[in-house]
Amino acid sequence: MGLRPLLLQDWLEVDEDLPTFLGHKRRVLRDRHADVVAVVEDPDDRVRRASGELLEVLVDHLVTMHGATHRREGGTVVVEGAEEPVPVGSAELDRAGIHPVDAAGRLVAEDWAVQLRGPEGWTLAAASVCSPTRWVLAEKLGRPMARVHDPVAGYAEQLAAPVDRFFDRLEVDSPRWRLNWNLSDDDSLYQPGGKYRTEPAADLSAAGVPDRIWLRVERQTLRRLPMTGAVVFGIRIHQDLLGRLADRPDVLARLAATIRSFPPGTLEHKSMGAFAPAVLEWIEGK
Repeated sequence: MGLRPLLLQDWLEVDEDLPTFLGHKRRVLRDRHADVVAVVEDPDDRVRRASGELLEVLVDHLVTMHGATHRREGGTVVVEGAEEPVPVGSAELDRAGIHPVDAAGRLVAEDWAVQLRGPEGWTLAAASVCSPTRWVLAEKLGRPMARVHDPVAGYAEQLAAPVDRFFDRLEVDSPRWRLNWNLSDDDSLYQPGGKYRTEPAADLSAAGVPDRIWLRVERQTLRRLPMTGAVVFGIRIHQDLLGRLADRPDVLARLAATIRSFPPGTLEHKSMGAFAPAVLEWIEGK
């Protein structure tokens, strides 16, 4: 799984890109709210309580560790770069008609997914995901982790059981983080589609790779909440043109070796089959 220990003070990345992400989220939430925020049926309020705890922990962390960009004013948080304060108190959330997981997403660059233990294992119960990398929230909501990751080559055989065990054993004061990377010929933050593309990218030659192919990295964090026991999954996107690595032949050589070593089905699942030959040709010509 490639998980590493994470210091609590390093849980979030609040940097100069925050206004960009907030603007992106504002537009996506306005135009596609039902596609990017979703909650399972919640007759006993278990999901809302877990999402509310995420919001409380998040606000406490932000105003303590990132007071230059986040300050609390009554039942709201004022965020630098946001058009208006984000409701975080119960009364303010009710008046605005915003679910706590939605409010959590409006505060930071990270997207959020809330997992709860159920009869089938750890289940995706609530999420605010404005920057998906080729996946659709509606297709994952309410599913246990094994089914969420059904398309991932080798997941069921190699990772399903270890992931469930890891979630069971994750301690409140021992969060973890990992990086997950992809290549894309699209620099949009909102990318719900495009999986399993195999057709060659139009007019893409090796010479065009450095200016048309993007390295997209997800910084993923996992943290257990103390009261509800939910595990919250944070996703922060970083991306840059592959050409930025032109002066790093060592890195490009590792990238080429990794692409060639993918197990069957992985290139297709990641949609790299559409442009991997051009990427390899460019690297080999460096």
